[in-house]
Amino acid sequence: MSKDVTLTVGDNAYPGRLNTPEEPSDRGVLLVPGAGHGPFGDVFLRFSRAAATQGNYVARFETWLPGDLEHKSDAEFRRELAASVDFLVEQGCSTITVVAKSLGGKVALEHLPEAVDRLVLWAPAVLVEGSENVPDEAWEHVSTVTPEEFDVDIPTRILQGDDDNIPVDSADRLAAGLTNGELVVLPDENHSLLRDYEHVIEETIEFLPE
Repeated sequence: MSKDVTLTVGDNAYPGRLNTPEEPSDRGVLLVPGAGHGPFGDVFLRFSRAAATQGNYVARFETWLPGDLEHKSDAEFRRELAASVDFLVEQGCSTITVVAKSLGGKVALEHLPEAVDRLVLWAPAVLVEGSENVPDEAWEHVSTVTPEEFDVDIPTRILQGDDDNIPVDSADRLAAGLTNGELVVLPDENHSLLRDYEHVIEETIEFLPE
């Protein structure tokens, strides 16, 4: 089942949804969306239902709308992510996984709270320096990084389609540069992750703690 919830961060309140398992559980998942869409439809909805069926609380909050991002500071991203994780702790979750898509993946890499046990990145919107087969327009619109700049040492799975403007080579370099990173390549998948969302959900749920 699912219900409407609200995330309070300082003076701001953000709408959200919480999918709950049939039996009480100590496992929680936080979904973080990308820049051009909210967290309530498409693969987010399908994954939330499937992960709850597997015994997880799944929370997702609309802490930004398209066009809001240029006005957000790093401190705001950090507070919102921490408050979202705290929300799951308040539900009784002691083991927490963050699943973040596109720009949300960059936010998670930069501002991951210490309470998070695992990280799944869906087509993260970062380009690793030295990556090959990168379209020219991608260099203009996606941040360039080195994996070593991220203080992330928890188990991390990256799901990357091989028909995305962000090439597999970049995701491979990112996974190799993280302490506990691994890459799953999604054949014929693009940045939307909707061509074969069943595969996306399967690979993500398989990585969640039992």
